[in-house]
Amino acid sequence: MRLKRLLPWTLLVLSSGWVYAADAANSAASEAELKTQVQALLMPSPYRLSPAARRGTIRYRLGERDGAVGWSWPQTGEQYAVRTSDGLELTVCRDCGREAAPDAQALRRYLAPTPWLQSDDRVVAGFARVAGSGSVDARMRRLVAAVQAHLSGPVVYRGYHSAREALARREGDCTEYALLLAAAARARGIPARVVAGVAYGSRFVGRAHAFGPHMWVQVWNAERWVSYDAGLGEFDAGHLALAVGDGGPDSLRGAMQAIAGLRIEDAVGVLSEDRAPN
Repeated sequence: MRLKRLLPWTLLVLSSGWVYAADAANSAASEAELKTQVQALLMPSPYRLSPAARRGTIRYRLGERDGAVGWSWPQTGEQYAVRTSDGLELTVCRDCGREAAPDAQALRRYLAPTPWLQSDDRVVAGFARVAGSGSVDARMRRLVAAVQAHLSGPVVYRGYHSAREALARREGDCTEYALLLAAAARARGIPARVVAGVAYGSRFVGRAHAFGPHMWVQVWNAERWVSYDAGLGEFDAGHLALAVGDGGPDSLRGAMQAIAGLRIEDAVGVLSEDRAPN
């Protein structure tokens, strides 16, 4: 069965609003036009967020409209969301979340191959051997470096390519980085899931001091889910997760509508001892 190709993290801008591109193969848009469409989704940051600030904890106040109103934000080990009279408050950190541990069935699901994460493919499995042995963190850091080294081609927005295709093409955007990393982790017996959201960084969006659509990976280290980002290099408090799943494009549709309806109104650094409420 032919897998449907979607524009990666892009929406076509129509006068009536944001709608999904049904099939990239039928789109005549150039890479420059696709980049412009991506940049139309950027959310300006109210402040410049230094690397030091992003290594800490950041509390965001978000404004919501259209598809973002009522969005069910995931509560992970790295973020928690609270609705207040002022709007949505989202705190992003490295370990201050309160996500419950997955059961055995969920872990099996995050180890299984999918049409987008072909962890049982011979070539993908061979690529993943670079992970070697050691702790989950040590193996994931080797895989991140391997994905970065392998996807050495230009940033290409067209197409939504699976892990196996990304391995063969050696190019793409954050989508291909995330799918290849997740598939490689699963191939090495590490439960992995794909996160869709926004991140502070200019590499894929071509504009500084803004949050753009982004994808990265979370893996289970036997204690909690931990994020790894091959596209931007590392996870930090500049990553806001909207959806968590297996990386299939259908899981991204609602997230893209939510992104189009978000604005970041404030971002405040939080001391490390300021923890999530029990």
